[in-house]
Amino acid sequence: MYYKDGCGVLNVVGPKLKSLRNDKNISQAEFSKLCKEKGVKRSVATISKIENQLRSVYDYEVQIFADVLGIPIDELYALEQVEIEDEVQSAC
Repeated sequence: MYYKDGCGVLNVVGPKLKSLRNDKNISQAEFSKLCKEKGVKRSVATISKIENQLRSVYDYEVQIFADVLGIPIDELYALEQVEIEDEVQSAC
């Protein structure tokens, strides 16, 4: 229901991660650096794949992303069902 790997949608947090990161004026390079400081080394290319839903995300990564952004973890999952369904439909 939330993803279809055959359609290229591999996570539900990517678009929200990108939006929140941009809202805080944090570049992907800076975000990558901040994640590394928290103990999770992720390249800019990996961050881009996550944000564009081309890579699945581990639960511990979501926690680190939330910590870096200074938000509760559930905020990364704060998507309306309609948005999720639209993303899956447009990806297919």
